[in-house]
Amino acid sequence: MTSTQHTPTPDSGTRPIELGFALVDERELASFARHERLTRDDYLDPLGEARDCVALPDDAEPTHFFLGSEFCEHLLPSVEAIDRAVALCERWGLTFGLVTPIACDGLFPPLRAALARLPAGAEVTVNDWGIARLVQREFPDLRPVAGRLLGKMLKDPRLPSATWARMYPNGLRAGPFRDILDGLGIGRLELDFPPFGAADMYAGIDFPVGVRAPYGYIAKGRICKLGSLSLDSPEKFSPGHKCRRECLGFNEVGARPGTNELPTSQRGNTMYYRHAKGMATAVAEAVKNGWVNRIVLSGA
Repeated sequence: MTSTQHTPTPDSGTRPIELGFALVDERELASFARHERLTRDDYLDPLGEARDCVALPDDAEPTHFFLGSEFCEHLLPSVEAIDRAVALCERWGLTFGLVTPIACDGLFPPLRAALARLPAGAEVTVNDWGIARLVQREFPDLRPVAGRLLGKMLKDPRLPSATWARMYPNGLRAGPFRDILDGLGIGRLELDFPPFGAADMYAGIDFPVGVRAPYGYIAKGRICKLGSLSLDSPEKFSPGHKCRRECLGFNEVGARPGTNELPTSQRGNTMYYRHAKGMATAVAEAVKNGWVNRIVLSGA
């Protein structure tokens, strides 16, 4: 593939910040459905005490609502839930987005059925290059967004200092990476804010950037620890067993006494860290400077 020189996007600091909420558990749609319109507090309240780790501009009001999991094919929303979420977004005047995970072959038939329910202009957050190609070829009226699994960077909450973070810079500005996104019709990046990240770490990316807050993902795998607890060997802690969606009911909180590491947790097959307040300040500064123009709120 030939690298292409791209023209930087003009400073977007004067444009309103976009604000989205990402919901994984389709059962929680009921708590949103009672609202005739959604406010920023309706987005912040489900975060509980973690809302203190979010800093929003004063004019940030809901613009997007997302449904689905980035990390597990078992959590693809049902078509009934998608229909309901689409109808709610029409009532609220928000853009709907379907969030999709890394895909196995068996996911594609239900995924096609899900994508077919979306209205033209809906967003699809893709975390799998094959799904991006599927959207481009078969659903050209939808708008694919590169999910945070595609934006690789070092995000280990055990890092002792910013020095270690600077030793492994991300490749988000690399021409070949941008060429791949362009070739798939992807027009936006969704990213995490890493430990020891600086406000200007997304400066100069000639692509609209959204940041997930107040949780970032550390790593994901195919083994669901929580879903294995009730199983016997050899199924325990192995991939492929039946999913009972245990991760939607509880998660595992990790801590190492005597350290200054970020709070971490594991839900299903994925580990997360929670932003420190200083990270929220840095994200707000990135928004103020136009380097980030969307914040997507979500739990761990």
